[in-house]
Amino acid sequence: MLNGIKAFLATSVSIGFCYLTGILTSFTDFTFAWVLNFVLMAWYTYLDSIFKWKYISVYFNTLQFEENGRIYRFFGVHLYRKLLVWTGWEKISRKDLKIIKKEEALKRAEQGSRSSEAGHAIIFLIVMLVTFIVANTWREALWLIVLNVLLNLYPIIVQRYNRPRYKRLLRKFQEQSRMV
Repeated sequence: MLNGIKAFLATSVSIGFCYLTGILTSFTDFTFAWVLNFVLMAWYTYLDSIFKWKYISVYFNTLQFEENGRIYRFFGVHLYRKLLVWTGWEKISRKDLKIIKKEEALKRAEQGSRSSEAGHAIIFLIVMLVTFIVANTWREALWLIVLNVLLNLYPIIVQRYNRPRYKRLLRKFQEQSRMV
């Protein structure tokens, strides 16, 4: 019950802040698109922390065409990952998920990839919905679309690219522990 009230308040404040930003700037302005994305990220992170979702849906299973990562490399996943390192975002987001050669750390990273992907997928859909509501032309939708791709679609791609790698390493750890 208390978590539901917290979620309702967080959602209300987030909507209100984004709406106020849209009124003060423009609903198709860069500032609104930026604020919308980052407020939604904070909102989702907060909801995730209070509800502690498990992320066990088949949606998170790796599809066969994703296994080798070729499609994501084609779409520039490595360039985007370098951009995350260059901006310092990777260091901020990974401070509590340091990847070391330990099975538990890999399990946390794999679970974190699910959480991150779910959040960005939900935010991507919300931003697309807002874009259809507020923009009348492609030109008006430009900042909403560009920032949605950079701040949500590409992070989804990064998580989809990383998860099979985590799982391969986890399988190796499990095979080694059976041999010992």
